[in-house]
Amino acid sequence: MESRGTGMLAALLIVGLVIGAGIGYYAAPTKTVEVEVPGETQTVEVPVPALSGTIPIGSLYAATGHIDTSGVAAAIAIEDINAYVKTLGLDVTFELVEECAEGESTIALEKFQSMVARGVKAIAGPNWSGQCKAIKDYADEHHVVVFSEGSTSPVMEIADDYIFRLPVTDSTQNSALAPAIYGMGIEHLVIVYRNDAWGDGNYETMLELFEEAGGVVEDALRYDASKTEFAAEAAALNDVVVQLNGLYGADKVGIATWSFEFSAIFAACEEYPALVNTIWFGSDGFGRNTVLLDEHPNAHETRFQAMIMGTIKSSRYDAFEAKYLERSGGRLPGTYTTHMYDIVWLLCKSVLEAGTYDGAIIKEVLPTVAEQYFGACGWTKLNEYGDRAESNYELWTVALNTTSGLPAWYISATYDSASGALSWLIPPT
Repeated sequence: MESRGTGMLAALLIVGLVIGAGIGYYAAPTKTVEVEVPGETQTVEVPVPALSGTIPIGSLYAATGHIDTSGVAAAIAIEDINAYVKTLGLDVTFELVEECAEGESTIALEKFQSMVARGVKAIAGPNWSGQCKAIKDYADEHHVVVFSEGSTSPVMEIADDYIFRLPVTDSTQNSALAPAIYGMGIEHLVIVYRNDAWGDGNYETMLELFEEAGGVVEDALRYDASKTEFAAEAAALNDVVVQLNGLYGADKVGIATWSFEFSAIFAACEEYPALVNTIWFGSDGFGRNTVLLDEHPNAHETRFQAMIMGTIKSSRYDAFEAKYLERSGGRLPGTYTTHMYDIVWLLCKSVLEAGTYDGAIIKEVLPTVAEQYFGACGWTKLNEYGDRAESNYELWTVALNTTSGLPAWYISATYDSASGALSWLIPPT
């Protein structure tokens, strides 16, 4: 009778351990242990965690400037995660493995391959769509999870691959921007965009969506992003805008641009009054860009409207902001900075849930973890492409700060993605 009771006790021990272990422990190996019970010693198998020691999490920065923004956020996240893991009593420490692509897709692939060779199977970044495209095939082939904090190109909307993205894509954002442009009375649009996956994807979606809204894309200028001087492009753009102004009226004509080089482009455009007086639309490529303001002290004389993902304020955001302000020398965190913080958390939590450092398993676990996570940037539910499912947006414009006498960025409108309503704070003039 005692022996039957002991066997039942051992069976219940195993069941209890499995039920209480969480998702990761289902795939965990077992080990044989001896259990002392009254009158005898029995041998039983119990599950043990597959994770132990130091686990590398990659952080691939798109350009050197991201080291001071996304890099700070990633470092804060790793510290917070390791503190969390310690409370769980796990023998696990997460460690950042950092590389920088120096603004080049070819270097992004080289640095990515180097991290994979060192055993990294989950990587935060890179921020740029062109770099994500460059590393995609290698990531898929080697089962390495890549989670970008900034890539938004519709070109990268691919189901069941290893590229995940926390921003809402530009196809979703342009669904808000295109009717907003048309609603401001702009019926004829010229698009200026860089020659990469991000620029190409935005051109294609804006062309379709703006014409669906009732407008016409009259011309487009695809420029070489490796250039630093744009006199020829500005002259060509001026010819087009002057002609359209004569045909339709200047109040019906606008320029939309997807550019990281916008300050240099606008410097060339300032030679032409027609371009200075035209309303410019865009996104985070130039929106809230302080370099533009520093290099163009009269920027407030031109009308800019840049649509950017909004950040939901919460206690999670406030806690991150306080740490980021201290580490960054007083700089406020941007949307993509909060993304990097949350991505590192999501990758690490997915590893813990998987119970093993295996890219193929992390890939399957990640969407469920993201749907159940509310971080510094808000709810992180993903869609069928592995991209952020939804977000609200803000339009930003440049106006003169009457206190400093210098131009500054201000929110001009908010866009509710659920209702499709655009609410103006600073009406366009």
